[in-house]
Amino acid sequence: MATENRKPKTENRHFRIITFGCKVNQVDSAGMAQELMDLGWGGVPEGCAPNLLVVNTCTVTGRADQQARQAVRRLAREFPDVPVWVTGCYAQRAPGEVAALPGVRLILGNREKVGLSRWLAAPGREGGPRLAVGALPEKEPFPAPLARHFPGQTRARLKVQEGCSHHCSYCIVPQVRGPARSLPPDAVMAACQGLADLGYQEVVLTGVDLGQYGRDLEPSLSLAGLLGSLSTRAWPFRLRLSSLEPQELSPALLRELAACPNLCPHFHLPLQSGAAPVLAAMHRPYSPEDFLERVLELHRLFPDAALGLDILVGFPGESDADFAATRDLVQALPVTYLHVFPFSPRPGTPAAGMPPLPPGEIRTRAKIMRDLGRAKKQQFYRSQVGKVAEVLVEGPAPQAGWLQGLSANYLRVCLPGPPAWQNRRLKTRFLKIQGEMMVGEVV
Repeated sequence: MATENRKPKTENRHFRIITFGCKVNQVDSAGMAQELMDLGWGGVPEGCAPNLLVVNTCTVTGRADQQARQAVRRLAREFPDVPVWVTGCYAQRAPGEVAALPGVRLILGNREKVGLSRWLAAPGREGGPRLAVGALPEKEPFPAPLARHFPGQTRARLKVQEGCSHHCSYCIVPQVRGPARSLPPDAVMAACQGLADLGYQEVVLTGVDLGQYGRDLEPSLSLAGLLGSLSTRAWPFRLRLSSLEPQELSPALLRELAACPNLCPHFHLPLQSGAAPVLAAMHRPYSPEDFLERVLELHRLFPDAALGLDILVGFPGESDADFAATRDLVQALPVTYLHVFPFSPRPGTPAAGMPPLPPGEIRTRAKIMRDLGRAKKQQFYRSQVGKVAEVLVEGPAPQAGWLQGLSANYLRVCLPGPPAWQNRRLKTRFLKIQGEMMVGEVV
């Protein structure tokens, strides 16, 4: 893969970034890493201690908060003399909780984690960590810089949308990410060209609410329009989309998806519940019937597509019948995998004040849905045996003489071949399932 000239590394200045949460957070971490490298810092060499630790947090569930706290405490024990900076959604939501953790020197909100040079130059404070967590106004520019480098990866992620203007009753994201805003289309095209020049063979378009792309721009645009513009160029990479809200799968977007060259047949939709009363209580703007119709249309257009769903179990008021409706809808759909989340009350959201279900019942329902997700995944893998699809070779497999990669329709694949095949897209026949992977051969 091509590389860019780098500034000489500042002597003995190495950083490490620990990331929790969604793909957007992973892109944000890549952007922070790039800023530090542009300032002359380097990643931590094997066996060396860092000079700076950055923890980029998630707060979508209580478990995510707990994981961030555990990570900060562990880092403070392991590197007692190294400053810890905490940023991301948990830092944005609860900076006071973060400030009480050991080792924390600086707390950055989601706005403030852009432009790290000012914090590197700022003097430290005695008596506690420095807080730099600002409010997120209704009119907010798109954050920069865009990440260009994803070390060790053949797949690049391009964040084209940030923030969310929906207000689902259980979700804290609009409060910690701010309003929906979009990267202008000329900047998207320029970023795609830069990633192509660097040799990436896949670009994943990401966003907090990707389907809302362009609605905040003047003149207003759409994700369908962006895909149409991207389709006018013969890019050397394949294109993948991150999560899409089901109500945003409009006829225009479906047409562009079907017409887009090099589009990976892989879609991820947050269903959350298959029960109409629960969807209404969640403030989700679709019905189970709407969801079923859109999924079946996607399956008609892309019969071998991977389809992932987010499922939220144990929402307050979810009855046995409501849960059964969710299970039955998922069972009936051509689903590939599930991301199952037990309900976790988020302070400041309407659902946080609703009477909760018993924790044991929530755990039972989560297990049922996770078991269903595993069965669905195995069913999808079995359906692909004997078929041919494109695989992006990402690197060596543990077994000598073998490689591993990702198919366009999101199968983890191992295949025999030379190291020179890394970062190449190869037509591959799927031979059999081996554990969590598909075994293939190049055709």
